[in-house]
Amino acid sequence: MALSEFLAKLGDEVVHVDEETFDLFSQTAALPNLGMIDAKAETLEITIGAKDYTITQSPGLLQSSHEQGTTGAVVWQSSVRVAEWLADPRSSLFNAGLFDHDSTVLELGSGISGIVATVLAAQVKAVVATDQQHVLRLLRSNIDANAGHRSDRKSHGGRKASKVRQPSSSIQVIALDWEEDDVQRHLASNDLRQGVDVVIACDCIFNYALINPLVQTCEDICKLRSEAVTESNLSAGSTVCLVAQQLRQSEVFEQWLKTFMRSFRVWRLPDNMLSGGLQEGSGFVVHVGVLREKR
Repeated sequence: MALSEFLAKLGDEVVHVDEETFDLFSQTAALPNLGMIDAKAETLEITIGAKDYTITQSPGLLQSSHEQGTTGAVVWQSSVRVAEWLADPRSSLFNAGLFDHDSTVLELGSGISGIVATVLAAQVKAVVATDQQHVLRLLRSNIDANAGHRSDRKSHGGRKASKVRQPSSSIQVIALDWEEDDVQRHLASNDLRQGVDVVIACDCIFNYALINPLVQTCEDICKLRSEAVTESNLSAGSTVCLVAQQLRQSEVFEQWLKTFMRSFRVWRLPDNMLSGGLQEGSGFVVHVGVLREKR
């Protein structure tokens, strides 16, 4: 399916930042712990679909004063909800053709869990999980630990489900610092010169300082595909940005959206394309961005 057909299913394009902000924050559901599942737990047991995942966290890093940030040290509700949505075989993103078995997906700010990357790896050609260098050891460890996992739920015949192998070899883990790295050169050096099909960012905006680096990084990644198509006459389509976030501070959200819309056309995913944990009133929202054409 062509990208234009997918976008047509999303409804009206977002054109007014203030209206979008007011509409979303007038129906926000507050969540405890800023959206962290359990910031004090060393390990978490999470079930997504019929599969169980064990995630090792780093509460010590979360409480530290690490200059490069600590929010990626624990698991956030946003990542779990997005993973649940993507794991659903009825997901409209797959049905609509945004993802398929030949897709390459890059996640920004993967954190330590790797839960989104692990779920996607069973459904697409390749996943690139990225974050800052200091969280990569635990990110790789969690991805490897969940490459083979067992569901404790019983089948209809009363037997436990067999162990399911997840293709962790299709997940590439690389360091990516939005503020320090030359994004295009860095990704090209990691065999991503022709770009990716989809960029996913789950809850990557917590304050004003992160807005410009994140938006610029999204733009730089999308330009890789545009330039590759121009140079080699590839038929690949545009890179699509999928941004999921918890609705916390309306002022920060409004500034992000204003900045994002300077470079991207934006749509909000409707409820009929989302699972319950991301629908209206959940306190979460998912937007789709497509890089604006140069004039």
